Parts: sequence; structure tokens; C-alpha cells
Amino acid sequence: MKTRLFSPSILALCLLGLPAVSQAEITLLKQDPQASDPLSRLNVKVGGSIRPQFNHQTGGKDKSFKRNGFDGGTRFRFSVDYALTQDINWVNYYELGVNIPKVFNWDNHYASGATNTTRRQWFTGLKSQQYGQLTFGQQNSVYYDAVGAKTDIWDDDMLAQAPGNGVNGDYDGSYRSRKMLKYKGRVGDFDVYASYLFGDDPLLTSEKMRYKRKGGGSVGVDYHITKDLSWGTAWNYTKATVYDHARGQSKDYNQNIVGTSLGWTPGNWTIAAGGGYYQNFLKTKLKNANHYFAGDAWGVEYFAGYKFPIQQMGVKAVMLYVMGDRLEYVNGRNYKRIDNGVGVTLFAEYGFRVDYEHVFASTTDKEGDLNLVRLRYDF
Repeated sequence: MKTRLFSPSILALCLLGLPAVSQAEITLLKQDPQASDPLSRLNVKVGGSIRPQFNHQTGGKDKSFKRNGFDGGTRFRFSVDYALTQDINWVNYYELGVNIPKVFNWDNHYASGATNTTRRQWFTGLKSQQYGQLTFGQQNSVYYDAVGAKTDIWDDDMLAQAPGNGVNGDYDGSYRSRKMLKYKGRVGDFDVYASYLFGDDPLLTSEKMRYKRKGGGSVGVDYHITKDLSWGTAWNYTKATVYDHARGQSKDYNQNIVGTSLGWTPGNWTIAAGGGYYQNFLKTKLKNANHYFAGDAWGVEYFAGYKFPIQQMGVKAVMLYVMGDRLEYVNGRNYKRIDNGVGVTLFAEYGFRVDYEHVFASTTDKEGDLNLVRLRYDF
């Protein structure tokens, strides 16, 4: 018999039963190189985040499992670094996403076809204080690091930026890109990025077509104007083919995304805004290989929040914020969405936090407003 109960009270009890550790990665082995001890060159850390979430969309049309409670992005991280020389480290990172309701077969709390686990990142490479870092594998894209991450700071976000809105962010080079060689270095006040996207295996899309990445690359720069103000810009190119075997169609696409964003954290404030232009990147919703991607679209996002220190009764701080986005197709599809919202985050001791957001939505397909609650435990 499958369990059907996934109430907030049970989730809270489960979270309270976790060990009381600080909100930081746990160091299992600390690097302290000694000539006679190879293990002293190892640095091993683990960490993670458990995130039960509840979404309620107004308007009476929402019958989603998300109303009942679902996993809002639980993940576990593992990193192993080895000091090859005084300056060069061999770095390794693995991040696993776990869909807890699916693992325990809690009916009506996960999407049809969901898997128990998802590989979010997995890469290896070399890191030097002098020369920068070169890594290969599945990892955050240059576009996400330089542009997208600045506004990826509330729960119902990334609805108008490129990462995650294309055919699949793991394949199209926009988000946690597979088979990517990536470089990051520092030149004065500038973080500079470059990457090469190798070809990938075909991906079966929800429209029963196949998307195959043939290659690509990206460049980006993040200018640290001051210690709390940075400005990032990036461009990503992907060469891909969409196959429709049922109709005997295929078409090559040159996909381009370019964007820029600002992040500012003066004192207790967090302010961010960004936007991007997307060519042959967002889907048209047509089951046709020749018109699979819209030619042109754009999106913008913003966030402004203030964190009030509390330090009483187990509460460390409370952040109040406003946020929003706008996504619009120029051609290829008649679609537009505009979201504006308010939120509050309660930061508690031992890595616990609670987020609440209300999003006022205006979309071409008449989506309702959204109420969102997410419980979170970070370690």
C-alpha cells in the first residue's frame, strides 16, 4: 500500500528530527599537505538542501500534484579536491537531486514519469589561484554563472530567463550543461569565462521529436565594480538539429542567447535585475521540426529585498522582498507572461528557513495567481 500523506505537519516533524548543524557544508577531511602523508592533500566536503514545497494557483483550474506538496529541489553535494602542487588542485564535484515523494511512492505528490534521482552536476578539472579553473563535465553554464544566477534568488523565479526555458537546460547549453569544457579566471576586477560545448546524445522531447546538440560555446564576463556591485554579461551559441521521424522532417538551428544582469548587495539590501534576448531558443509549441523554435523572444527579471536582523527566539533574520519578470515572444508564438509578486523569508537557526510568496500573474493562457510556501533545511 502506497503512502498518501504529505502534510506540512509531518514535514515539519521530519525536518526538526534532522541533526542541528550550521548552514554550511560539512568538511570531512581538511587539506593540510604534508610531504610524508598523501591523504593530507585531500579536502572532502558534503552538503545539501531539503526542500518540501506547496503551490496553490488561484482560479480553480489548478489540479496539479503541487497543491498536495512536492519536492521543491532537494539536492545533495559532494566535493573532493586534491592538492597536486602548492598552487594546483585537482577538483571534483557531484550534485544529486532527490525527489523524496517519488522515492517513497507518495501518490499525488510527484509528476507522472518522475525519477527518484537526477544528476544535477558532475565535473572534474584543475584549479589554480594563478591561472584559474578548467573543468569538464555537467556543470553550470557560463550564461548562468555570469547572468542568470544574479536573479535566481527567489522561489518562483527563472520564468523569463534562458536557463531552464529552452528544450532542456542540460542539453541546450543554457543551464547545467552536459559535456562542457569550461574555464573561469580572474583579471583584475573581472571574472572571465569561456566554454566549449561538445556534441551530445539525442534527447527525446515531450513532442516525441529528437533534439541533438552538435556543438557550441559561450563567453562571459562579470565585472566587480565594487565589493558589493557586479555586472555580468554573456553569450551562448548552440548548433542543434531537431528530428521528426514520424513526418520525415529535420532542421538545423543556430541557437543564440545573450544577456546581462546587475547584482547589488549593500548592507542588508539585495537588489538584482537582468534581461536577455533569445534566438531560435524558446519553443513554439508546434509539433513541427521546421517551426520548433521561435525566431526571437526576450525576457527580464528583477528582485529587491531587505533582511531585518532578529536574533531572538531561534529566528536569525526576516527578509521582505518584491520580485517579478516578463517574457515575450517577438515571433513564432503568440505568448506573453508578466509576473509581479511579494515574498517573505524567515531565516531560523541551524540552517532552517521558510519562504512564502504571492505572485500576481498575467499570461496569454490566463494562468492564475500563485501562493507558494517552501520549507528548507540547508547543511
